[in-house]
Amino acid sequence: MWVFKNRWHKIFFGALALFLVAGTGKLALAQFEGEGLTISPPISEFTIEAGQTVSKTIKLTNPTKNLVEVYPTTMDFKSKGEGGEPAFIQEEDQNTKFSLSKWISFTQSKVALTPEQVVEFTYKISVPQDAEPGGHYGAVFFVSQPPKAEPDKTQVSVSSMIGSLLLVKVPGDIKEQAKVKEFGTDRRLYLFNKVKFLTRVENTGNIHIKPKGEISIKGLFGEKSTITVNEQKGNVLPESIRKFENEWNKSAILIGPYTAKLGLTYGEEGKQLADEITFWIIPWWFIVAIAVLVLLIIFLLWRRRRKRNRPVL
Repeated sequence: MWVFKNRWHKIFFGALALFLVAGTGKLALAQFEGEGLTISPPISEFTIEAGQTVSKTIKLTNPTKNLVEVYPTTMDFKSKGEGGEPAFIQEEDQNTKFSLSKWISFTQSKVALTPEQVVEFTYKISVPQDAEPGGHYGAVFFVSQPPKAEPDKTQVSVSSMIGSLLLVKVPGDIKEQAKVKEFGTDRRLYLFNKVKFLTRVENTGNIHIKPKGEISIKGLFGEKSTITVNEQKGNVLPESIRKFENEWNKSAILIGPYTAKLGLTYGEEGKQLADEITFWIIPWWFIVAIAVLVLLIIFLLWRRRRKRNRPVL
């Protein structure tokens, strides 16, 4: 029997972080390095009415030459930090406001895949009639060991896993609200043509959003540039802050003050977020040239003064 190795646990969480950052909802594969299962899609978004039950599938592929047995389980997740990584929540720490895992059910407690077999695993999401409108977030995992009834030892801590993130929207009193928490550069004065922008968006609503837009940059002499923000279409979960980093590196002679305007839209109604900053680019060679020029002028003035004060024989 093929068995997952515990060190793949860390690899899986790193992979899921990338999936949440991407957030595209496109069919993709998540897999362990070397031999192991692959799963698709790694992330899914659904809209399910209160009181409705829907069936969904996850495709599991066993590319190995061994029999693989895994056990399905669920957990909720929330944002971990501001980089888009998911933090998985134990049952005792669940926030019922955005919880999803308790609504997920399986018809089978174990999945066995023969060598090179592909299986479509079916699960159900049953949204209660009194479900709170907004976003609900969970994950379906496939773990290498069956759940244990030890209250002080969770399945996540003792086995390796692979899974798919689920983002479910329950229609109703949906509040799409966000604000720009921060927009700026890592410094105000640059000696090189490499400017780093940081945009932090806070989601104060009850549904995940995908802010999109651009930063428009304009120089003193009218030169213009634009860079795309959140090109990977990452999600910002409710009650969290997501940071987006951009770099502007233009191969041209840049000098003087520059104005950067942030323009983002989000939500079904296309709500807007905006901010504006100013920064300076003064190339190092320009500073050196000015310094040399000043020194030359000082030297010429000194020589002229010296000639005037020289005694005449």
